[in-house]
Amino acid sequence: MLVLAALAVICLCYNCQPADQSTQPLKVEEVVSSFQKILIEAKAGDQILLPAGTFSFKRALSFNDTPDVTIKGAGKGKTILSFKGQIEGAEGFIIKNAKNITLEGFTVADSKGDAIKIQACENVIMRDLETTWTGGKKSTNGAYGLYPVSSKNVLMEHCEASFASDAGIYVGQSTNVVVRDNYAHDNVAGIEIENTISGEVYNNKAVGNTAGMLIFDMPDLPQTNGDRIKFYDNVMEGNNGENFAPPGLVVSTLPPGTGMLLMAHSNIEVKNNVIKNHKTSGIAITSWLFTGTPFKSKDYDPYCTNINIHDNTITGTQGPPDTTSDFGQLLTALLQGESFDIVIDGIFKPSTLDENGNPTGICFRNNGDVSFVNLNAGMGASPEEMAKNMSQDMSLFECNLESFDTKEHDEWLAIK
Repeated sequence: MLVLAALAVICLCYNCQPADQSTQPLKVEEVVSSFQKILIEAKAGDQILLPAGTFSFKRALSFNDTPDVTIKGAGKGKTILSFKGQIEGAEGFIIKNAKNITLEGFTVADSKGDAIKIQACENVIMRDLETTWTGGKKSTNGAYGLYPVSSKNVLMEHCEASFASDAGIYVGQSTNVVVRDNYAHDNVAGIEIENTISGEVYNNKAVGNTAGMLIFDMPDLPQTNGDRIKFYDNVMEGNNGENFAPPGLVVSTLPPGTGMLLMAHSNIEVKNNVIKNHKTSGIAITSWLFTGTPFKSKDYDPYCTNINIHDNTITGTQGPPDTTSDFGQLLTALLQGESFDIVIDGIFKPSTLDENGNPTGICFRNNGDVSFVNLNAGMGASPEEMAKNMSQDMSLFECNLESFDTKEHDEWLAIK
């Protein structure tokens, strides 16, 4: 009987092993001293759990290469990684070359550069994160808040970004991206999708930025010619904030009061959005050529093509337009201080012109009683020529385009 009892105890102990330490939150007193070491030593399948509290770091945090890792805090605003005294590193937190990574439930504040950068990763979930700079709007703030770049399969949801000197939420040179249910406020650009292929951006809110939401395609980058972006069910409201971007950045030319700006991109559908209370423009559509900046890449397409803007609510666009940027000054001079719901530069890809020289493939419909202006900059680049050639006739653009397919999002997200 004693032998049987001993065997029973052994079996019970074997089946009741202590919980894996990777599932236990770090102790408050060891976060600052141990977090970076834990990131370096992480193994596939680890969960790194951070407790509530504010933790101050002097150097950037980094995580590289290891797949299948979750880094989770107690919630944004509850677990705060502060870099206010940062003396080393170009970012607050950078994750590189990793697959199946989840970041969830923490805030990164006051980083010297970009707050959370995800680079060359695959299957990334960014959920319930916050990035901010607590000193308010300063040109010395980091450029980007939430910043996945050169990555594949990215889901960003329930995040908040504020006071970035470029874009609060920025997705660049990536493929298969979903950005949903996020809040971007008081940045230069609220949400920016750049040089990205196949993306859906929906149920987000952008308030109080210089410009609400942007879709750009930039030249001379490893991945150019962004394609197939859907923007729907978003709210862009009162994005009239000052432009505090450092001089030289593309966004430093943005005039405050820009609801949405599309530039040099193909295959965009913008539908069912609310765009209201902007003092310069509701939606602006331009080619890269309108910037006057040269580019080197022979494969780069500088035009907007296949742009389908329909069933949006665009209201409260009322000037006078902002004149603190070069672009704002140009629009004010051309439009004599008037603001418009939809502004298009009128520089069209030659192959999209019909036999009469009229543009095809840029369509506006069911957006309410909107004001419209075509600058017709393709007919003459000088301000004087544009002033003579401008048109408020939208009939050439009252058309319909078929929706494009982004089913790969559902395929990936179905397992999440």
